Amino acid sequence: MKLTKWASVAAALLASTAIAGAAYAQEKSKSAIKVAIFSVNGASPTIHTMIESATAAAKARGWTVETYDGNGDQVATNNQVNTYITRNFDALINVASANTQMGGVIANAAKAKIPFVSTFSGLVPGITVDIGSNNVADGVFSASSIAAAIDGEGEVLKMNWTVLPALAERDAGFHAVMSEYKKIKVTEMEIKVPGQVDDVYNKITDFLAGHKDVKAIWLGWDEVGVAGARAVQASHLDKKPFVVSMDGNDAAYDLIRDGKSPLRLTIAYDVRGMGVQAVQSVADAVDGKPFPERQIYKKPCLITTATVPPKGELPDFKTCVLYSADLPASK
Repeated sequence: MKLTKWASVAAALLASTAIAGAAYAQEKSKSAIKVAIFSVNGASPTIHTMIESATAAAKARGWTVETYDGNGDQVATNNQVNTYITRNFDALINVASANTQMGGVIANAAKAKIPFVSTFSGLVPGITVDIGSNNVADGVFSASSIAAAIDGEGEVLKMNWTVLPALAERDAGFHAVMSEYKKIKVTEMEIKVPGQVDDVYNKITDFLAGHKDVKAIWLGWDEVGVAGARAVQASHLDKKPFVVSMDGNDAAYDLIRDGKSPLRLTIAYDVRGMGVQAVQSVADAVDGKPFPERQIYKKPCLITTATVPPKGELPDFKTCVLYSADLPASK
């Protein structure tokens, strides 16, 4: 009888402890936790937008937020994040810095039991979750648009920075399409980062001076897509190539909306929503909720003159068009 009684008491204590622990975990995201939001290239428009949206979402929860821009220096970025870990921050949000170059940092965060959430940074061991888009598919969409527009033949210039996993995946999608078109000649250039805007403008200017028959230019993201379009506009070619890129930033929308710019198409991402999703993922992680998948994809939009949103507005990512067959008549 005594053994039975003490067993019952012990079971009750264990149950109450488990309940208390669960309640604590569920309430942690409602406390004033400390979150670091950082990027190796925070000045890039799309990245800057994600940082802003994540910061606003975190502060709206009453969290303390510190941000960091590595200004293109991955070593400095890694060192700073390690400082956040030693300062006992509750969570880390990496915005578009290659997780493949942060293995030591990710391991340190895991050892300290600090959630490591990222956006557009790649799926690697040790992270909590990465939020982005299916970039291989997006590279296919953009490259397919080029192939269709030039009727499967001609010269195409491709420029990208393949250090970032998301951009490398877009590259893979591009090549998957172009490998099927034997009459398309592709010239490839790697973009220098930092200094990407000037690098793209200068390289395209020099390239077009000696290549008069280029039909299209594919660029890995809109920041350099806009620079590429301006270089094409400034060229003295009678037949100017058109430009395709990806991200969906305001400057790209403006050029597409104009209708006279070489920038013809972009694959737009819900980067504001990704910043908010990153904060929600942190909340779930600190509350002890499981992640069935460590890679989360959000739907992109196909933006052309027919689908570009009005000035000051954003695409509706729930209803937007993704396939060219569904495009409405041009405005």
